[in-house]
Amino acid sequence: MKVFPKMIQGSEAWYAVRKGRPTASRFKDVITAAKAEYSKSATGYMQELIADCFTTDVEAWTGNKWTDRGTELEPEARKAYGEHTGREVEEVGFCAHDNEFFGCSPDGLILDPVTLEYCRGVEIKCLAPKGHVAAVAGGVLPDDYKAQVHGSLYVTGLPAWDFWSYCPGMRPFLVTVRPDEYTVKLGAALERFAIEYAALRAAIIPQLKLTA
Repeated sequence: MKVFPKMIQGSEAWYAVRKGRPTASRFKDVITAAKAEYSKSATGYMQELIADCFTTDVEAWTGNKWTDRGTELEPEARKAYGEHTGREVEEVGFCAHDNEFFGCSPDGLILDPVTLEYCRGVEIKCLAPKGHVAAVAGGVLPDDYKAQVHGSLYVTGLPAWDFWSYCPGMRPFLVTVRPDEYTVKLGAALERFAIEYAALRAAIIPQLKLTA
């Protein structure tokens, strides 16, 4: 993988490196969580990625009160994860797959203290209280984040990824996810997506470019 360690998430450089590139947070539009099938949303996601390559009069989505809450709580949640696990979390801007096509924006990467190489990542979610209760009740990685977490494993090639749900006033919830059959099926779905996306770009972008 290629790591962009000094890039700030949400910066112009971060948006630029993600432009037109499929990322793990949206892999749920490529593969379903329940049956690991190629998603009917894939074509729509391709169209959205192509649209992102153009400057239009529509501003980027800025989120809502829950995404704003998550952003505000993330540093606190990251610190709590470090204290809970004893691991030092390194913040990075972006990670690209070896093919430099797919990517992810980890909430943190962990260095092995002996080898000084990355050994795992962490996905931090500051869920609404009801969502946090549901995650704890389920006891496993919630389906809503299955493609994202396994996608991060696929992109980085790391052997483990922690899912950390943090909600002030409640005990945090930690699940460690490792590559499995779902990861393999996700990889196959992404390969199909890459082929179809390349074909769509080649066909439609010439029709979208403004003439001088």
